[in-house]
Amino acid sequence: MRRTLIAMSVLVTLIVAAHVALWLSDAPHEAKLRLTLLNAAVWAVILLPALGVGLWLRAHKAQGLRGSAQK
Repeated sequence: MRRTLIAMSVLVTLIVAAHVALWLSDAPHEAKLRLTLLNAAVWAVILLPALGVGLWLRAHKAQGLRGSAQK
């Protein structure tokens, strides 16, 4: 659990640092906006299914524990 928290913290820090670097660069405003929106969409495509699977797994584990306690 602690490793996961550290890994997620490092990942979020790197993502924020990359966005700050992008917005401080000399690229045109439209390009910055387009890249930021593309990045957000890609992370949503990656993270939302992972979150859904985690919630599904937690529900199935809880259901299994309830089922074994009733027997």
